[in-house]
Amino acid sequence: MTLKAITILHNKGYKDAKGNWVDLTSAIDEEEALFLNKLVKEYKPQKSLEIGCAEGISSLAICESLSSTAHHTILDPFQSTQWKSNGINNLKAEGLNNFTLIEERSELALPQFLKEGKKFDFVFVDGWHTLDHVMVEFFYINRLLPVGGVVAFDDIALTGLNKLMRYISNYPNYKCIGSVGETEASSKRKALNSIKKVFNGLFFFLPSNIKRELLNDTVVRSDEKLHLNASVVAFQKTAEDDRGWAWYEMF
Repeated sequence: MTLKAITILHNKGYKDAKGNWVDLTSAIDEEEALFLNKLVKEYKPQKSLEIGCAEGISSLAICESLSSTAHHTILDPFQSTQWKSNGINNLKAEGLNNFTLIEERSELALPQFLKEGKKFDFVFVDGWHTLDHVMVEFFYINRLLPVGGVVAFDDIALTGLNKLMRYISNYPNYKCIGSVGETEASSKRKALNSIKKVFNGLFFFLPSNIKRELLNDTVVRSDEKLHLNASVVAFQKTAEDDRGWAWYEMF
């Protein structure tokens, strides 16, 4: 079965609710859509959540992949205004009705979900991309995910999100389970990676925790474990969050 999301990507556009052609301007790519499809098929969430819908390509990839008993919640405060409901219309055009759109900002909706005791087995984050905003989103996602749940982030090559992925990787109850969309490292990043290798060579005899205190964790760690040159990365929650009140790890 060919995902409708892939068809729209190949066509580089779609028809809106009035039958007018619309050129695609904001969407995940084919590799990322297939990655979401794979995650949903493998982990079989019954309740999924998406932050950011836009033209609905990621929403299609998720909703088309869910089981017949599953339901998808979409947060997008600008769907009917900025995006003229095109994302939702793309879902409806495929006869999909396994979703609910909530036109509310994530920083307001997520704490309300927590207050209501809601849980989501799978979350895809692709909204506002500043570090502080996505940090707030993950703060609540960590509480909304059950053990075994999966959260995936888009556009992690952005500096702020790249840094946040390092922070999440330090959580003792999360593990990176995959990534997709390798991005070309900038000349500045390549130069920094070369410098990292030099410093690690000079201080190879020191324990990692000591090197992190002396050099900064970003110098000591390898990007390979986290696939930080990717565009989308996924983490699985492996246990309840039992960190102490003053927990902190260098990132």
